[in-house]
Amino acid sequence: MILHSGTIAAGEYAGWEIQIIDDTQGDTGGFYLILQGGNSEIFDYWFEKKEYLDNQLGDYNVKWNS
Repeated sequence: MILHSGTIAAGEYAGWEIQIIDDTQGDTGGFYLILQGGNSEIFDYWFEKKEYLDNQLGDYNVKWNS
């Protein structure tokens, strides 16, 4: 389930789309952070715990969709 989505506002990945996916009830039992650039580059990161995800999100300036 997608928890949040938005656009990175500044920094190295400015303009990239970002999604936070909750898979705690799924196969992985964790959270995914998905980054997608305009030129079809996609990076995904998996976090076992939400606190680890929150720490990583501190590296990005994100404008979240409402």
